[in-house]
Order: sequence, then C-alpha cells, then structure tokens
Amino acid sequence: MVRGSEERATVVGRLILNNEVSLAKLLTVMRMFRDAVELAHTLLFKKKLSEGEVKRRLTRVLSNAWYSSSAIKVAKLYREQVRIKLRKPLLYSVGAKIERGNRNIRLISTDRVLIKIPYANGRHEWIEAKVRFGKKYLPLLQELFGNGYSYSAGITIKLKNKGVDWRKVFRKRLYLYLNIPASLYVKYFGKRVKVKPQNNLYAGFDFNVDRINMVIVDSYGRIRDIRNIHFPEVVNYNRDKSRAIRQESLSKLVEYAVSHGVKYFVVEELSKPDNLRGRVRKWSIREYQQQIEMLVKKVGGVLIKVNPSFTSIDAIGVALSRRIDIHTASAYLITLRGIKRYTMI
Repeated sequence: MVRGSEERATVVGRLILNNEVSLAKLLTVMRMFRDAVELAHTLLFKKKLSEGEVKRRLTRVLSNAWYSSSAIKVAKLYREQVRIKLRKPLLYSVGAKIERGNRNIRLISTDRVLIKIPYANGRHEWIEAKVRFGKKYLPLLQELFGNGYSYSAGITIKLKNKGVDWRKVFRKRLYLYLNIPASLYVKYFGKRVKVKPQNNLYAGFDFNVDRINMVIVDSYGRIRDIRNIHFPEVVNYNRDKSRAIRQESLSKLVEYAVSHGVKYFVVEELSKPDNLRGRVRKWSIREYQQQIEMLVKKVGGVLIKVNPSFTSIDAIGVALSRRIDIHTASAYLITLRGIKRYTMI
C-alpha cells in the first residue's frame, strides 16, 4: 500500500556512482520512469482510466509494480495541468507504512544505497552507489535504517539553472532524497524555541510569492502584533534559491511568534494551485504547506487550517477600516477564522 498523509521531512545527499555500466543502467531506468509518469498522467486525467488499469499498463513498461505505483503518485502531483513534459529523468519509490525501509531504493548505511534495476524476465538487479549526506544528518540516518523506519526515496538531477543541459552534467549532479517521518526529523532538528504553557495567542499567515504577512491576535480578536517579511528579489532567482529565502523567512516568523506568546498557527487550506493568487503558482504549494506543518510541530504549537473562500474580497474592507495593507488584512481574517474554528472543535 502507498503510504497515507503522514507528515514527512526531506533529507538530500549527493549520489556518487563511478561505475559507467551501473550509471548507464540507472539512467535508463530513470528515463523509463520519467516516460511512465507522463504516460500515467495521460491515462489518468485525459483518458480517465482506473488507477488499477493504469498501474497494469505501466508495469508492462517498468517491469516493476512498485515503481508503477510510485509513477502514478508522481503523476497525481500534476493533476491540475492539461499535459506534462518532464525535462529531466527521475526515479522515485514510495514508502509503505507496513514495511521497513524501502522496496526499491534501499539505504544500507549512512553512505551506501542499493537501487533496484528491474528486468522484464523478473531477474531484477541491485546496483550499489555511494551517497554523501551532510554530517549533521548522519545520526538521524543511522537511526532511520538501523531501526527499520519506512521512507520514500527518489533520485533526481539537480541543475543550477534552467539553461543547463542535464546530459552534460548529470554525472556530478545526481542526488538522492529521502522522505522520512517528521517525528524522527524533529527528534534531531527540533527548534530551540518552544511553545510555553502560558502561550495562548494566535498567529495567522498570508503567503505570497514576494512576501509573508503575519498577524498575532488574542482570543478576543484584538491585534497584538504585525510582522511582515518582503523578498521581492526572489522573482529573479532560480527555484532553489527562491525556495530557500521563503523557507528562511517563514522560519524567522514562526520563531518570533513563539517567543511572543503564540501557540496557535493559522493558515489557509490550500490544496490546489488554482486557489492561489498571481505568480504564487510558480512555487511549490506542497513544499510550503509541509514547511509550516514541520515548523509548528518542532515548536510544539497547534496548526489550524481554515477555508480560504472570499478572504481576498473580505480583506479589502478590513484594510480600509483598519488602515493596513490588504495582505496584512488577509492574514488578520485568516487568524479570526482560526480562532472561530478552534473554539468550535
């Protein structure tokens, strides 16, 4: 079974594979997997076939049912797009709660990984590669594979910018990423600031492509503090650098909120990119949601998700009456909805 909605954190390490034959085999499987993701997207969302039928057809291509299930999962990330054309080869193997480790991409030590290469005759092959993680992650990884945690794993080619041809650099730009249980990550990298027993305030967030607005409110709906971070320069940066700036900004705001009495963190329930405004569609909603969930878990707070309907419209009147900008007004409205929802639970 494919794992459910359990919170996950991501750890990334550089994959090193010096054997040219093994490298060629890996690249072939990654290309096939990329093609399988594109095929799955067409079969699922254009031809409207059942997931079972799609998996059956993909298994003919990939010769591995688990890789087929993983390809379907990746294809579902693009459900809002009419069609997809992936630029780079990739490989992904989803984890399963009922199993230890991972079926197809298996960490065997803090610097070694086994990757399954499937064949149509069923005689699958394992190739071994080195992987180099940051030193701070080694104790976590030791516990991950030593205690048999389930995790998802993928292999990707990371490019410094969009203009680079992956074929020219893939040997030095292969990376392994592991999606591990959030509880394990928090155990090693929990925030130093923690929610105290006396914390009882609410913080609401309004996310935009070039800013994050946060409003701190008490249980009576009175504004206690406002903090906004602007980063207009990210529109000119590549995706990785932009993401890092946004993540750092959100982390600072969460720490500030906790140190100023906040226990409850309120965000919009943004499940589809179409619910967002403007150029915010260009960055990953899934990653942003995962980060706020992770941060709140680290500090020991409570995350509240609210319906985003009509927030932008209602914020206009609030902005005019309170003489604040519309994004801060949106954050304030989100906070008020969070107070109402929490008190009704």
